[in-house]
Amino acid sequence: MSTNNCNCGKSKIVVSCSGAADVGLISDKIARLITQNSNRKMSCLALIASCSTEKIQDFSTNDILVIDGCNVDCGKKIMLSSGINEFGYLRITDLGCEKNNTSTTMEQIKKLYQEVEKLQLI
Repeated sequence: MSTNNCNCGKSKIVVSCSGAADVGLISDKIARLITQNSNRKMSCLALIASCSTEKIQDFSTNDILVIDGCNVDCGKKIMLSSGINEFGYLRITDLGCEKNNTSTTMEQIKKLYQEVEKLQLI
């Protein structure tokens, strides 16, 4: 995972967990809010897992933010197993959410989005 904050000339992309748990849904909704409110575009995490080496190399040249729902870290594992090691990272449960016990209302999602903004990952 990257600690370099210079993203000069790179496209900004967000990919997220969209798992069955509440925190997966929250990850997806926050990624969509990021796309609506910034110049970061959403891409499909499963696409990364299924891409050819050439497409992975193209994808890896971008400024990527990965949002996972829980400590299973599916998104992070997909990135690393695809050879993409430089990316920003956020895990929803690290924001105090409990898997299978977190409200998925828009009010809650907006509150969490504000926390993500404070982390300056967007």
